[in-house]
Amino acid sequence: DVVFLWSQLRLTVAPARAIESSGVPFLYTFNDLHPTGYRPARPGMDPRSIARFIVDRVFYPDVTSRDLALTPSTAISETLREGLARGGMPVDECRVIYQGIPLESFRLKEKPGSLHDPVRILYAGQLHPYKGPDTVIRAVQQISREGRRVELTIVGSGPPSYLNQLRHLASSGPAQVSFTGQLPHASLPLYYRSHDLFVFPSVWEEPFGLTHLEAMASGTPVLSTPHGGPGEFLRDGETALFFPPGDEDALSSRIAQLIDDAALRNSMARAARTDVERRFSLAGYVDQLDALLHQVTHRRSKVA
Repeated sequence: DVVFLWSQLRLTVAPARAIESSGVPFLYTFNDLHPTGYRPARPGMDPRSIARFIVDRVFYPDVTSRDLALTPSTAISETLREGLARGGMPVDECRVIYQGIPLESFRLKEKPGSLHDPVRILYAGQLHPYKGPDTVIRAVQQISREGRRVELTIVGSGPPSYLNQLRHLASSGPAQVSFTGQLPHASLPLYYRSHDLFVFPSVWEEPFGLTHLEAMASGTPVLSTPHGGPGEFLRDGETALFFPPGDEDALSSRIAQLIDDAALRNSMARAARTDVERRFSLAGYVDQLDALLHQVTHRRSKVA
């Protein structure tokens, strides 16, 4: 009845060409900027650019997105939709539908906003410079030197060279920093509930922020950079605290603010959980996609 191409990551344009020539109604969902890599090369002045332009236009046009409609479509954030537009993708009518998480997997902790001694801070994500885990380590060491008892858990993996840099940085101060490596996703709910604060320090514009939602649903207050997809759904001072990318001083100050203000921690934790329940459940996300799939199928049937 309908073909749903959900995420094009690691795919060529062959599936898109297959569905658009099938005569069957179809829908795309864009979860990242991957499709922009298939735009035909534009002419340039250097020999390499000229050669690629000729290859894309004359010899192998079918390995590019040339002549593909790539619509109707959805994107997981306005940030991503705008990025796709800058990359030359046809997204003028692309509909933004935010993702959701399975609430039953991320239960609210018994005491939302509570603190351990030392305070337990969590980072979970890939270990790459553009993700900013070094900012968290510097901030934790800084606040520890100021006399506060804190410890940091880093969940995730990355290139060995960068991981070695992070380990060296972690040993430069008094705070305890532990590295768990990559963990099964099923184990993350326990980490969210057993930690007091969750930090998302990404330097680049993330398309969205599922880890934010997982921590928020668990009752663990979130500190985050405000740009990209997370900035579209977080509210500074209400469901999260913001700090500028790469600014360990600002992050350190925000961590201290939350440690000192129990009322703020509690209100943020409960407001964040309520927000996830109302707007970002997996069931709600599926319902919106399901409705759009029916709409696409019905519209194509009426045209036929």
